[in-house]
Amino acid sequence: MPRYFFDVHDGTDLCDVVGREIEDNEEILCAEALQVVTQLMRAETEDAKEAALVLTVRDEKGAIPLKIRLACQVERL
Repeated sequence: MPRYFFDVHDGTDLCDVVGREIEDNEEILCAEALQVVTQLMRAETEDAKEAALVLTVRDEKGAIPLKIRLACQVERL
């Protein structure tokens, strides 16, 4: 199985050096990336009203098959 790396940019860059093996299937890769970015955004918005992040998925050769950008505003009423 190929290894993919999930790099995060949220004002600072965090390069994934471990990666994870994921089946070579575009839908599975996208589902995994969406799960990761959702967890990250949840953590980002715990103490903040606004958050933005970019999750860049790259393969072992450095190619980028997927990039997810999220921006979130939390308005507590």
